[in-house]
Amino acid sequence: MTKVLLVLFGFLGLGAALAAGWNPLPVRDGLVGGALLLATAAWARWHWQQRAALGHDPSATERRAWLYMAGTALICGFVAVVLMTPGSEVHRATGGTGGYDSWIMFACGALAWWLVHDGSTTQDERDRAIDAFANRVGYTTLIALLLVFLLALGFAPKPAMARFTHWLIANTLLNLIMFSCLAQYVAQLAAYWRDARDLGRQADQRAAV
Repeated sequence: MTKVLLVLFGFLGLGAALAAGWNPLPVRDGLVGGALLLATAAWARWHWQQRAALGHDPSATERRAWLYMAGTALICGFVAVVLMTPGSEVHRATGGTGGYDSWIMFACGALAWWLVHDGSTTQDERDRAIDAFANRVGYTTLIALLLVFLLALGFAPKPAMARFTHWLIANTLLNLIMFSCLAQYVAQLAAYWRDARDLGRQADQRAAV
């Protein structure tokens, strides 16, 4: 579970840092974030190939969950900071939307998917059960986030919501949907981690008998 949290907060932090102005290179933020995502995917592919020789490589579904979590966290962190930055609600007049960078990261995520995809779409009973659990977490998170945001739009003091133009509301809703997807992928990987932990404990108990 530690690895899940490290990847989650690492890519959330990377996206947020890029949106906040941390970029030591003379290239777009999206290229920096996308390149790091691709490098991580390439390393993950090599790592899983090494584990496959020992019979410990993750299933195709789990591999996709790792990639989806990392890519979604990167874009969520980036977009969230862009939306919280004063002036973003009138970006069409001022420029600097961050939209190009988000799409660049998304395109790099598609390339990363090609790197880690092994062509398998097989799901066993465990994969289907974990997928169903993760979907419930994702939908529950989405409903909770939307309720909070809609209540804020309807009942928060007017000065607190003064920035929320139509553009900002629409993009905030999209960002909330992405965060619910992120919760789904985290729940999915957490379930795989629990399953592997339980199998390890059972193996230890059998070995001790």
